[in-house]
Amino acid sequence: MAFIREGFWRGYGFTDLATANRDLQTWLTLKAERIHGTTGERVSVRFQREQPLLGPLPLVPFDTATRLYRKVHKDCTIYVAGNRYVVPHRLVGQQVVVRCKDRQLRVLADDQCVVTYQMPDGTGQLIQDPRFYTALRQDHSLTARKYGRGRRHKGRAHTTISPTLGDYAITVEARSLATYDTVVEGGV
Repeated sequence: MAFIREGFWRGYGFTDLATANRDLQTWLTLKAERIHGTTGERVSVRFQREQPLLGPLPLVPFDTATRLYRKVHKDCTIYVAGNRYVVPHRLVGQQVVVRCKDRQLRVLADDQCVVTYQMPDGTGQLIQDPRFYTALRQDHSLTARKYGRGRRHKGRAHTTISPTLGDYAITVEARSLATYDTVVEGGV
């Protein structure tokens, strides 16, 4: 596109569309007869040789959306362009593909679209879908793993177990200060 824009349209003035189309076709014919700087061949000859090898264009248009990769945080969000977007809790810790185009954000996991959001104006916003929170509350296996039933928690002992000593009793050897003076002076 830049080839035509910079080579033909820049500086070209026209009065009607038919004249512009005719002039453009003449210009393209002239350009096809030039010797290409890289291949050293006439452009029209090279094209005729390569044309049988060219296949048809795909029926589905190419997806030109920006592709980003994001890790899902433990609060079920991803960060894109200064905003946080809520995704399903089953994706926590995984990397997802984010496609952005025309202010629309699509989150894909395993090549499946998980959610589509409209991108807001500004930053610092939390964009969410309430159905993800409902699914999180209904996941009983996650709740059992997270809060565990009957688990013993490790912690500090509340008391020492000794029939003769009091709670937290520690026996410390008593020495005179002269012992420390001899250590400092070099003698033991």
